[in-house]
Amino acid sequence: MEKLINVNKVRHSFSGATSSYDDHAELQREIGRRLLAHLEFTKIKPANILDIGCGTGFFTRLLADKYKKAHIYATDLAANMVCHTREQHPKRLPWQRKYHHTISDAVALPYQDASFDLVTSNLAMQWVPEAQAMMKEMRRVLKPGGLMLFSTFGRRTLIELKETLAHVNPKHTSSVLPFADVMSLGNSLGECAVEDHVTDSDLFTLTYPNTLALVRELKGLGASANAIQGRSGGLYGRALLRDIETYYTEHFQHEDGRVHATFEALYAQAWFKEYSYADREGVIPIELI
Repeated sequence: MEKLINVNKVRHSFSGATSSYDDHAELQREIGRRLLAHLEFTKIKPANILDIGCGTGFFTRLLADKYKKAHIYATDLAANMVCHTREQHPKRLPWQRKYHHTISDAVALPYQDASFDLVTSNLAMQWVPEAQAMMKEMRRVLKPGGLMLFSTFGRRTLIELKETLAHVNPKHTSSVLPFADVMSLGNSLGECAVEDHVTDSDLFTLTYPNTLALVRELKGLGASANAIQGRSGGLYGRALLRDIETYYTEHFQHEDGRVHATFEALYAQAWFKEYSYADREGVIPIELI
């Protein structure tokens, strides 16, 4: 599941996409709603909840609506995203529950061991260079009896675009992330000292008026090829876009004239079992806002 992700470029890309993100994020919202539905089958009553990779705060608000007495902590790598999430939360009275917002890396969270009853993340893990490191960090901040719950994109995501790039110019196939499969995700989770871990998946087919609309949506979501190590412009060069449009339209266009794209969502959850706390190095400085 290792990916050649440039964390600084991910931060810059998503900060720049804050104003456009919600205009393109209906799939992300639907996956968030389905992720939240996994909690319908648990009896957890969390007092403190952490949402990692909060983005513009949609999933954070779902959690707040479901657990009205819980203190909510939201964190993201991109400062603009965290600011947007904070602005969306309602004003509170002194005796009401608190919202907390931080800018931090998902693999170096600025929280003490065993701090949260519920740790969540909706579609952030695919942008972390080492997914298992993020899982272990989620596990570290869980309290005994706590639950970790997250979603990420699976290997069948954008298979049409991968095929197109492989045909047009194989060197550009790295512009599409090598997403995890559900089995490797489960194996990685099983190595994080958790119990009762469960993984499942959904497959979505979205349609667009043309290939350019798909590329624009990916860019509007912050999913820029620039965030991948060694990429510099990637999908957005004019000549490459023209070649992509030709091949994609020929092979992946519906009878109604629209093109389609596949997205696979993976969901995972696991409970705290037992943990021997170890010294941790390399925690990055964080900025409270």
